[in-house]
Amino acid sequence: MAHPLSGHGFHVGPTASLFFTAYDSFAAWEKDNKAVEKNATLSAALDRAAVADGDLLTSADGSVLTYREDYSLRPNVNIAQYRYFEVSRFVVRQGHEKDWDALVKIYLDGYGKATQNVRWATYSSQYGQDNGGVYIVLTPLKSLAEVDGEMADGKKFEAQLGDDGMKRLAELTAACVESTQTNLFAFSPKLSYVSDDWVKADPSFWKPKPATGAPAKKPEAKPAQ
Repeated sequence: MAHPLSGHGFHVGPTASLFFTAYDSFAAWEKDNKAVEKNATLSAALDRAAVADGDLLTSADGSVLTYREDYSLRPNVNIAQYRYFEVSRFVVRQGHEKDWDALVKIYLDGYGKATQNVRWATYSSQYGQDNGGVYIVLTPLKSLAEVDGEMADGKKFEAQLGDDGMKRLAELTAACVESTQTNLFAFSPKLSYVSDDWVKADPSFWKPKPATGAPAKKPEAKPAQ
């Protein structure tokens, strides 16, 4: 069964935000849409928000992606405890899906054997801006220190493949990858709507208590001269 992920990108000048909504199936997505349509109050609020967004955003786009378990490595984590996502976008040349499949399997096997630290979840484009031939790889990070660890793990991966393996990796990449880009995004509790399980996993991050403190003293009034 396909597990769709609805993704929307919003751009305010040079700043970009990503919003993901996950569903167990396309039927579940449809059910959710119908529930929103039946809720007049919610529908009206969403319409007002869309109008307000139009005054703030320089651009917006959306895509529907389906989860690829066969292209993912150790994806089952408690994502509520993570703070960043590396979002990598791969555009595969038309007619080179077999090369792409072989390339991904080299990465899965190599990193699977070289280290226990690396994990990612892969999604393939289904509808929207990216319609076919595009893969999104999400790498969760608990801290930016893991970026430093990725460099060390990369060398372990290269050692695991050896010279012949790295040569094959380069050949497949040149043959099937038309373009690739990786960006780093930080989770924002203020902009997120998460489940109660996420909040329970780390309430101090997802639902922090408002800062409290003694109110500032007002300056004493001076007597009139």
